[in-house]
Amino acid sequence: MYVSLYRRYRPQKFEEVVGQDAAVDILRTALAEARIGHAYLFSGPRGCGKTTAARLVAKTLNCERPVGGEPCCTCDSCLSVVAGKHLDVIEIDGASNRGIDEIRELKSHVNLSPFMGHKKIYIIDEAHMLTDAASNALLKTLEEPPAPVVFILATTESHKVSVTIRSRCQHIPFHRIGASDMVAHLAYLAEKEGVQAEERALWELARASDGALRDALSLMEQVLSAGKGSLSMQC
Repeated sequence: MYVSLYRRYRPQKFEEVVGQDAAVDILRTALAEARIGHAYLFSGPRGCGKTTAARLVAKTLNCERPVGGEPCCTCDSCLSVVAGKHLDVIEIDGASNRGIDEIRELKSHVNLSPFMGHKKIYIIDEAHMLTDAASNALLKTLEEPPAPVVFILATTESHKVSVTIRSRCQHIPFHRIGASDMVAHLAYLAEKEGVQAEERALWELARASDGALRDALSLMEQVLSAGKGSLSMQC
């Protein structure tokens, strides 16, 4: 079965994350020195690596053989996270699970010990979509979670996350990926895929994606389909 480029080349280590050096350095250092916080807020535009970074934090925290804040990517725990089967890495879509009932259900399970690893990680995507009642219900748990629990909230609109939630999280901003970083990465992936790519075409993809690597890879796939396996300005 065909797997889209952005899924096939999703970073498996922090060193593979493109254009987010400041955020990566903070997270990798905290993991290497075992100083990871209990709650984080990752904010930034779409497609810039927030959810990927959250999964890498979860992967490293439960890795059996982490080195320098990076996961080994070969142990059973790492492989389970990649496959989306790790019982202690719980991803919640804040847009579709935004009500108080869903948060109450989360709270009923948060005190349970981890099933497979050292830590239980809750990743709440689109956290700004939580209702006021849901945010209030989450507040106490977020302030004093059980020791093995880490919350990571990701949002494209941090100003819409309640002030009380933000005050209890370490805020790590992500940014639009620079065009030069984007072009270099697209050229690398084109080489990996055995694709002929004009540099002007790569710059046009970077411009059109507006700093979102996921969008750039989706556009790249469309152009490859139209260009019959090549990237050029004529596609």
